[in-house]
Amino acid sequence: MSGRGEGYGRLERGARPAPRGAVLLPAAAGLAAFGLVLLAPLTFGVQPAQAQDMTGSAIALDHAGSGTGDGGGHFDASAVHAGGQGASPLPVVAADSEPFDMSGRRAPSPARRAALALYAQPQPGPSSDEPSTGPAIGAGAPGTGAATPGAATGQQSTPATVPAVPAPAVAMPAPAAVPAPGATVPTRLAELLSGPLVRLTPRLAEQQALVAFYTARGFQPAFTGAGKLAPLGQIALDTFAAAIVEGLNPADYAVPPLPAAPSDAQLAEAELRLAATTLLYARHVQSGRFNPATISKDVDPRPTVPDPAAVLALVTGQPNARAAFESFAPQYDEYRLLKQQLARLMAEGQVAGHAPIPPGRSLRPGERDPRVPMLRARLGIGGAPEDDVYDPLLVEAVRDFQTLSGQNPDGIVGRGTLGALNGSGGDQIPEIVANMERWRWVPHDVAPIYVMVNIPEFMVRLVVNEQVVHETRVVVGKPETPTPLLSETMQYAVFNPSWHVPPSIIRNEMLPKLMSDPYALERQGIDVVRNGRIIDPGSVDWSRGSQGYAFRQEPGERNALGRMKFMFPNKHAVYLHDTPSRALFARERRAFSHGCVRVHEPLAFAEVLFSLGLPGEGWTQPRIGKLIGGNEKSVPLKRRFPVHIVYFTTYVDAAGRLVTREDLYGINAATKAILGLDGTRRMADRGPATLAR
Repeated sequence: MSGRGEGYGRLERGARPAPRGAVLLPAAAGLAAFGLVLLAPLTFGVQPAQAQDMTGSAIALDHAGSGTGDGGGHFDASAVHAGGQGASPLPVVAADSEPFDMSGRRAPSPARRAALALYAQPQPGPSSDEPSTGPAIGAGAPGTGAATPGAATGQQSTPATVPAVPAPAVAMPAPAAVPAPGATVPTRLAELLSGPLVRLTPRLAEQQALVAFYTARGFQPAFTGAGKLAPLGQIALDTFAAAIVEGLNPADYAVPPLPAAPSDAQLAEAELRLAATTLLYARHVQSGRFNPATISKDVDPRPTVPDPAAVLALVTGQPNARAAFESFAPQYDEYRLLKQQLARLMAEGQVAGHAPIPPGRSLRPGERDPRVPMLRARLGIGGAPEDDVYDPLLVEAVRDFQTLSGQNPDGIVGRGTLGALNGSGGDQIPEIVANMERWRWVPHDVAPIYVMVNIPEFMVRLVVNEQVVHETRVVVGKPETPTPLLSETMQYAVFNPSWHVPPSIIRNEMLPKLMSDPYALERQGIDVVRNGRIIDPGSVDWSRGSQGYAFRQEPGERNALGRMKFMFPNKHAVYLHDTPSRALFARERRAFSHGCVRVHEPLAFAEVLFSLGLPGEGWTQPRIGKLIGGNEKSVPLKRRFPVHIVYFTTYVDAAGRLVTREDLYGINAATKAILGLDGTRRMADRGPATLAR
């Protein structure tokens, strides 16, 4: 989307691009975020001719560790290092319904570091805008020259009466024809594709796509040709080497370079590795490197996993192969803005990190607190190490920081401000990379109209053609009852809704109240229903539980859902709705619900929603207001559109500022831990441990 309000501008266009095939990235900026050591300035371009075994011999690699999901509670980042909360390792051949690769901790791989070092060596770039085609292989075998004459044959002396018999001419065999470089590559490809392919990709769908792709083209290569890399092969290598600009790790897509004069067997092996790595890269950059559900059962988005056959068809069939590779990345404007910020930070160089400020009670002006010296150091305000007074100078610096980070500038250092302080500064690159990863969880196709709720920001927006047309505050779930991440379809609105209390709320909150006071819920307008009839709650022995009883609150001012709700049916039974507790919208940190999303000024929200879902019908606020009161009424939408409930702790605001919010549910910490952005290096699992990278 291109707007968080009026100032949320479009991406700048017209900037002079870098020469094609050359991506220059400073050392400490990007690779440090991935746990990699830079061996030379990063210049991705033409690779030198280097001897490399391309016969299919495997390069030993370390295998991925475990995932992090427990299917139950929330992610515990500390458990990543302890080995707890782990999912079982991935099978050798993954299920096709499982689109993700990342499965946990790995020790850094010398093989991958060596592969990355190959890309890190500065090389001369191509002299034109055309993609380089790799090192020259040579002109082939030399000419054979004229046929070798027959050997001289000696003559025996004979009597003069016996005529001499001339020796017969001996025809020498012609020299064998030397095949042109690459002539037998199709045969080699057919042989390789008839064998096991798990060394290239563990996914059966991708193996089948490779076989079908090359079979359909008569096993003719696409990434190599005439004994060397084809232009498409060089574009693929350039894309893999520059994966860091998409927040990915280039080492996960390293392909050994061709030797100076490769054999056809080596060309065939390189061809398949380039094709398989193209599938891996497309899947990672489009749908992510691990299954989001490993974090929590409440992390339930719908990433769009690319079809492997469509990937190969696109990169080989589109005239602009670079554009084809770029199309796999998220196409939302906010992703592109984060990508720009990542490039800026890498260009500036990684700044020094800051020690995190410990959690604690909210710090107010004038109070003493042992964290004050750390707060001074974080904001660059001088003071004696023993000075623990939160003085006016430091308060003003905090207010400035709150303004820049999109928070209420009240000078109070609460959880939100503390989270922003700990998530900014030297830690910005990992924060950006983790949030770019979560953009891959949003459906890939950008709908012309959609609703987006960003949980850490406590905001909902209606977006049309990537422009925000309406935004307002929301209240989201408490950390113990979180709002789930999901993408569903907005279908209808309900006015004067009844509230049917969810079982979890009955069990955890209402039953204890009923055991001490059977009429506590009745005073809140909540009826106890059994077999369709309202019963006297005082007639029930609540110590035996609530099974068989339903709890319903009739429409009215006290109804927990307020006057209306907006429905996008989902398995979590959450929705957007009004609320009688409107004072909570004035809070900066608005996490108070049981999981549903409460909307500020719902009439204004409904007006815009209906103008999009019921176009041309004149649904103004006064007309909508006439639906309020009386019996429950449902209004279905004629035009339906997606609702995305997302979790972005770092984003670019309307003023172009990089903002970091509190990690309310720990999802950002979990993302960083799984990706190895917390200091523990992990690799995307591409196949069995013996696969050459």
